[in-house]
Amino acid sequence: MRTWTAVVVAGALLATGACGTKLQETPSSSAAPKTLVYWGKWAKGTPQATLFESVIADYTKQTGVKVDVQWLAQGQEDQVKNAIATGQGPDFYDTAIDHTAGFRAAGALGDMSAVFKTKIPGEGKTIEEVLPKSVLKAISDDKGYGFVPHSVFSIGLWYDSSRYPDFAPKTFDDFLQLAVMEKAGKRQPIAQDGTINSYNAFWLYQVLLTTAGPGTLRQLAEDPAAWDRPEVKKAVTSIEALVKAKLFQTDYMATKFPAGQNAWAAGDHTFNLNGSWLGSETASLRAASVKPRIVPLPPVDPAKGSVVTVGALGWAVNPNSKNPQAAADFLAFAMQKKNIDRIATDAANIPSRSDSPAPVELISIQESIRNATDVSLDFDGLAAVNPKWFNDVFLPLDDKLIGGKIDAETFLREGKAQTGAMVG
Repeated sequence: MRTWTAVVVAGALLATGACGTKLQETPSSSAAPKTLVYWGKWAKGTPQATLFESVIADYTKQTGVKVDVQWLAQGQEDQVKNAIATGQGPDFYDTAIDHTAGFRAAGALGDMSAVFKTKIPGEGKTIEEVLPKSVLKAISDDKGYGFVPHSVFSIGLWYDSSRYPDFAPKTFDDFLQLAVMEKAGKRQPIAQDGTINSYNAFWLYQVLLTTAGPGTLRQLAEDPAAWDRPEVKKAVTSIEALVKAKLFQTDYMATKFPAGQNAWAAGDHTFNLNGSWLGSETASLRAASVKPRIVPLPPVDPAKGSVVTVGALGWAVNPNSKNPQAAADFLAFAMQKKNIDRIATDAANIPSRSDSPAPVELISIQESIRNATDVSLDFDGLAAVNPKWFNDVFLPLDDKLIGGKIDAETFLREGKAQTGAMVG
């Protein structure tokens, strides 16, 4: 299971504190730095760490500028914020969409506009120009761009294309009918790690996107009246139908991660609603006969425009860096196509650039991200901006709904009442 969650949409994150911090100016007469400092989130030896170390070595060879990289792994975010608060810290560091609000509030993110206008060596284009508009929208808040993304990810329906080479259900009901046919053949079609409540909630949230659109979950958290919206009821009743069809594996709510997704990888089940990281996460366990692919969850109402959940990982610049231009130059170097292509080939993830192809199993979801006109954060960003409601109201009720303990009517009634009690 990935360590970062995707939680951003344009303008949605509420940031406070030193939000508009300008990157320090470097006098034009100053000499180029001999060393840049980079604090990474990845554990040494992981595909991303190995890839970025290779890029760093290439950069030093070509420019003479060394990059002192420290792989901090868990706890990196707090170390970055604490160091920058004391006027120290790296020149640039790893971040992700769900950390933008926290880093902004801590004064750890500067104005990135100049960085995005930096030209990529040998390509004649800026960082901004090689990224899809949907990704630019996703990495932005009301203060502008948060960081330079190298990888993007999404949530979608994984399936085994060896069983369904032409899998293309037009609606959620079409998908349910296909899954019911699988079950009729004595096969439980859907794998679910039911002890991971956020994975359970993927179902309702992705269906909500196709009925009520992005921002709906935030409305449910803030306004009890939102629970009466017909689009919300339609989404919840669709999940009730999924549960009643008994399409998950036996005892799915007691299945401990990663047993469910491993069983899917082994070919015991055909479908798994999960992140775009699932393919690489289960690659070593995958049966030779399984040919995984991922597509957006089919919409409840195909007449409505599609909405895609977009997350991203990348690099942010310390606003107090004494080498902001050098940091921007390195990031532009790292964003060369030959480097970002390796996000797919070396790390089995989706590259951020418009012209960098994803691994074959991720091509469909990559196209959905590239072509999206409306993007959504994961769970509308509530895990970051309203964690109490998300953890105390939504997730427990969703577990009861997806576990078949309550029906749609009870879910809506209790959700409205609990939200009303919380917001006063």
